[in-house]
Amino acid sequence: MAAEHRSLLCRYGLGSLGAVFAWQTGQRLDKPGLEAWRQRWRIRLSDGETEPVERTFYLKRFEHPPFRRQLQRWRQGHFMLSTAGIEWRNARLLAAANVATAEPVAFGHAMLGPWERRSFVLLGEVEGESLEQWVPKYLSPADRESDLRRRRALVDELARFVARFHASGFVHRDLYLSHLFIRNVEAGVPAHSSGGVAFTLIDLQRAFRPSWRRRRWVVKDLAALHYSTPADRLGRFERLRFLCRYTRACGRFGSARYLAPRIEAKAARIARHVGPGHEVPKGQKYDERGIGD
Repeated sequence: MAAEHRSLLCRYGLGSLGAVFAWQTGQRLDKPGLEAWRQRWRIRLSDGETEPVERTFYLKRFEHPPFRRQLQRWRQGHFMLSTAGIEWRNARLLAAANVATAEPVAFGHAMLGPWERRSFVLLGEVEGESLEQWVPKYLSPADRESDLRRRRALVDELARFVARFHASGFVHRDLYLSHLFIRNVEAGVPAHSSGGVAFTLIDLQRAFRPSWRRRRWVVKDLAALHYSTPADRLGRFERLRFLCRYTRACGRFGSARYLAPRIEAKAARIARHVGPGHEVPKGQKYDERGIGD
């Protein structure tokens, strides 16, 4: 538990593992496909006595994970670290590497040797809006040049952020637009204005530091980002610009010319896995004629 949040959590009776799992106040965030052993809650707690400030937190609870999940942890070398503990540790390590993530507030687990019985992680609310929602809402169609400067600044900053994340040694394994939040760096200014923006990465449960075949996992991350970006909002030029800026900031995985066909091939496999009707649009490709080394 982070020391600065200890008094707040204890005040609400959230100072023990049992109390956290007994907590039923807040909004439960169920979604299709979320397995019964996993729960997500949005909870609000008032911080301060003279001038209470309501803070929002996200609680993830994992109870009696199935054997396949236990096996996944063991294969990654996490014999004594729970599902929640992995996300807690990843968030702290990435924060130390200057990669913005959801603030890790508290975590706890009950382990029987390497077997996880239950665990939880409490995370602070992330400012801004997911790129999945922001891009179609605020980014004009790719064939318009009205906000070209803002579009280029957005692509450049996103490329630097993803490069910094990969340079830390981590890969995400679910690097879709829904897991990247955008905010304006100037307080009170919306992210769709002309000001500078910053990004925050969420959902670090599957993130890890591969000890071998790192390029394979990096390509998977970049393909997920490529696939989830609407073709009518970011065209070939912006995608090429992103990849060139990325390799300039983190060139250990190959040049843009080397990575582009591999990213496209992996994005096509993601589309086939998702199912019919989710093919990669024709405009959602790199123009290899413009890719430099």
